[in-house]
Amino acid sequence: MALPLHGHELFRSTDLDDVRTRVSQVLCPHQLGIRERGGVLDAQMNSLALGDVTLNYVHYRTAMWVDPGCTKDFIALQLPVRGRARVRCGVEEIDTTPGLMLVSRADEPMRMELSADAQVMLTKMSWPFLLDTLNALIGAEVIRPLRFDLGMNIQLEPQKLWFQLLALCYRRASRPDWIPRRRLSGPHLLELLAIGLLRSQPNTYSEIFDAAPEPAPQRTVRQAMTVLDETPDRPHTDCSLARALGVSALALGAAFQTYCGTTVHGYLFHVRMRRAHADLCTGEADVTVEQVARRWGFTLAGFQGCYQREFGEAPNETLLRH
Repeated sequence: MALPLHGHELFRSTDLDDVRTRVSQVLCPHQLGIRERGGVLDAQMNSLALGDVTLNYVHYRTAMWVDPGCTKDFIALQLPVRGRARVRCGVEEIDTTPGLMLVSRADEPMRMELSADAQVMLTKMSWPFLLDTLNALIGAEVIRPLRFDLGMNIQLEPQKLWFQLLALCYRRASRPDWIPRRRLSGPHLLELLAIGLLRSQPNTYSEIFDAAPEPAPQRTVRQAMTVLDETPDRPHTDCSLARALGVSALALGAAFQTYCGTTVHGYLFHVRMRRAHADLCTGEADVTVEQVARRWGFTLAGFQGCYQREFGEAPNETLLRH
C-alpha cells in the first residue's frame, strides 16, 4: 500500500542534524533526539504545501522525542497511522493513536514522544488563517481566545466526517487534477477544512456553531447571487463572499438555505456549470471538454456526470452539436 503523500517525498536521512534542519524548514525550529540506547534513525518525510495548510507524513523508524515549544503561527493536527505518541501541550497530556488525533494549541509549549513504529500524519494549519475563518463565520473579530480540546476522537461523529475529508486529501494528493491544484476550487477546500475543524472539534466558540444562525436579509442573498452570476471565474468561498457583503458567513449560509434551498457553493456550482455549457455551445473547433471542465474548476470525470444530470446529455454531445 502506498504511503501517505506518495510522490511527495521531501527527504530520507539517517543524520540527526540534517533531519532536524529539514523538518524545521517545513514546520518550525525544534529539538529532537533518539529515546532508546542503540536506536537507529532512518527518517522519511513526505510533504505537500497548499498555502495555509501543509500535509506531512513523518516516519523516524526509531523511538524519538520532539520538542518544538510553542508553534505560534500554526496548529498541529497529529495522528499516528501506526504506533502512538505521547504529547504534552501546556499542562495537559494525551496519547495519540490511530483513533485519537492531537489538535494542538499555538500558544502552549508542546513536546512529543513517538514510539519506534510511529508513522505520523501531521497537518500544519495556519493559525491566522483559522482565526480569519472564525472571524468571517461569526462576522466579528474574535474577542476571547480560540482554544480546542486537545484530543479528537476520529471514530465519533461529527469528528469522523471531518477527518474523512482530511484523509481524502492525503489519499488524493498525488493526482495531477486534485482539487487544491485548481484555481477555482482549491480555496474552497482549504476553507472547508478550517470550518469543519471549528464545527466538529469542541472549542471555546462551539456554542455559536451549535445554535441556529439568524439568516441574513433576502436582499443580501440577491446581492450575493449577483456577485456569483457576474464573476464565477473568481475563486469565491463562503467566507470571502460574506466579507465582501458585510455579513457573517453563518448568516449568509442560513439565508441561502432559507430562500434558495441550497448552499452558497451549491449555487455557484450551478452557475459555473451553466457557463461551461455556454462554452461548449459556442466553443471553437479545437476546444475540448476537458479544457472547459478545467476552466470552470471541475475534474473531467466529475464534470461529465454532473453535466449529464444538469442538461440531459453528455458534454461531448453538446460540443458535437455545435
